[in-house]
Amino acid sequence: MEPVSLHLNRELLPSILRIVATPVVVLDGEARIQLFNRAAERVAGYSEDELRREPVWCLLPEDEESRARAIFRELFQGERDHLDGVEVAWMTRKGERRPMAWTSALIRDDEGEPVRLVLTGVDLTELRKLKDRTRELAAEEVVREARQEALRSSEARFSGIVEMASDAIVSIDSNHQVTLFNRGAEAIFGWEASEVLGRSLDTLLPEHARERHRGHVEEFGRSEVQARRMGERQAISGRRKDGTTFPAEASIIKVDVAGDRFYTVVLRDVSERDRSRREQQFLVKIGQLLASSLDLDTTLSTLADAAVGFLADYCVIDLLEPDGKVRRIRVSARDGADPWPARVLRDVTLDRSQPHLMHHVLEAGKAQLVSPVTAEHLEHIAQGDTHLEALRRMDPGSYIAVPLKARGRMLGTLLLVASTGRRPYDRQDVELAREVGLRAGMAVDNAQLYRDAQRAVQARDDLLGVVSHDLGNPLQAVFIGLEALERTRHRDGDKETSQDYYLSAIRRSAELMQRLIHELLEVRRMEAGHLSLQRVEQPIGPLVDEALQLIDPLARVKSITLRSALDSDALPPVPVDADRVLQILSNLVGNAVKHTPNGGTVTIRAAGLANDIQISIEDTGEGIPEKHLGSVFDRFWRAERTGGKGIGLGLAIAKGIVRAHEGRIWVESEVGRGSTFHFTLPHGPSD
Repeated sequence: MEPVSLHLNRELLPSILRIVATPVVVLDGEARIQLFNRAAERVAGYSEDELRREPVWCLLPEDEESRARAIFRELFQGERDHLDGVEVAWMTRKGERRPMAWTSALIRDDEGEPVRLVLTGVDLTELRKLKDRTRELAAEEVVREARQEALRSSEARFSGIVEMASDAIVSIDSNHQVTLFNRGAEAIFGWEASEVLGRSLDTLLPEHARERHRGHVEEFGRSEVQARRMGERQAISGRRKDGTTFPAEASIIKVDVAGDRFYTVVLRDVSERDRSRREQQFLVKIGQLLASSLDLDTTLSTLADAAVGFLADYCVIDLLEPDGKVRRIRVSARDGADPWPARVLRDVTLDRSQPHLMHHVLEAGKAQLVSPVTAEHLEHIAQGDTHLEALRRMDPGSYIAVPLKARGRMLGTLLLVASTGRRPYDRQDVELAREVGLRAGMAVDNAQLYRDAQRAVQARDDLLGVVSHDLGNPLQAVFIGLEALERTRHRDGDKETSQDYYLSAIRRSAELMQRLIHELLEVRRMEAGHLSLQRVEQPIGPLVDEALQLIDPLARVKSITLRSALDSDALPPVPVDADRVLQILSNLVGNAVKHTPNGGTVTIRAAGLANDIQISIEDTGEGIPEKHLGSVFDRFWRAERTGGKGIGLGLAIAKGIVRAHEGRIWVESEVGRGSTFHFTLPHGPSD
């Protein structure tokens, strides 16, 4: 699988990854956990809240950590493109070691630098337990049956138990001639017992494997081992009467009877099991491909190419447009297939009023299997002479068409064509195609939602740009006029008139408009990832004092006491952008004053932690109901019954600046007893 870089909206990406059914972990450049989806929570036993911003090494066994660190470093430094099924174990909350197979994708910023690593895992524990137990039970059972049958007399070997066994039981003598061929063998190989008895075992083996198999039997005969169970032997192949070959598992036992040596094999056709395993691996691969990008056309084109590599000779993917027209996304042909039909099908203009390959699926919304495909059928669905010639040159023996659906809506179709040289499709293939269509439909729906969200964000940003620009000029004119009027008023003397009141009201309104425009632009810069910081290591105390001085006039109006409980000498300096931290403090302290009743108290505290300074702003206000605690930092959120004149961006801006400093911000509150807002600023490991 080729490495994939994701360029996603930073707010939309977590919502999408959290609904993925497999464990997903998102790490930043320092291997700290940024997202831990629900599937990962179920496997590890930890919640996302417990692990957020913790190093991912806390989940790993000690013997895995150094290797995992090396892999992580190689991915972020470009020494390794990606992971594809790399096994690294977890330790669950219960102390259980869980082997996990990981694939990866990098999220890059606008300059192409990696900023996030998305890991998708597959829990191998249950799969291995089931596989090992199944193999163990099957091996024990068949070897026990083989030993019992080989040790019996020739009459016992022809008993009803042997005859009715579903596995093939075949005995040969020392000359490799078949002496026993039960009904299970007849069903698997397609030969009647009377056609095989007395003939060489080579009749049941592919030509390329005969000499090798004879050597294995003779080597086994010379060894001291009495029996080999299923799973102890290398995979073998059988040959049916019609010449087709199939994979098989076998146990073998040797017994000497009446001076002759007999080898009895209990053989099981594992074609369906291998087919199911390959199909599951294919579905895992498809899931990874569809989750790797939200670019719709690219993702579906990759899906079509993967389908012709495993499931079809030709694959066609169409999408339904809102106006009901069909848009052809991709036509893929397997390597070696005639490419001309694919080009014709890609360029054909589909007339939905006439019969066509996907007509039944588009009209009925249900999967369709056509096998065999007749010449009359091709003529019926052709949309012109060139189209008919392309269909004929595809040489279809069978085809499957399935819908792409999500949330009950028809989104498009998936067509798989098997040429006559390939095994005809059956109902199991239809179920597999349905599963692929289901996953593709979800991917289409997610991509369309993402596209709509991106358009909405762009429309909002365009509006903010227009508002900020078009309001900026007239607002500047208001300030110029104010200054002129105020200068005129000062020349007229000191006597206060009603004109002073109106001038003051106009200035307050203009300053409020200016602040709102600034906040809107600030949020826009944060969401675009353009918030720049000029960090300088400095003490936090002076910044707290300056913030309190800025808010003091507002506090005096409400007779609110502003109190600093900082021990500045005990706090280490922190590398921060002073203006930005002052903005955090001003927003949080101003918010506390706004929501504290007259005569209350607002207190600022700080504590030095191992790697952070934690600053807390505590008020004696009305408090925040528990149901709102998760929303206070959202854009445009405002408390109920607030008398504030803001638009609900102050706390959102504070959150964005704290996160830009790689800190955390949260609130604790109890209705009637006030609120405490906390945030941290990293200062590095303590000495």
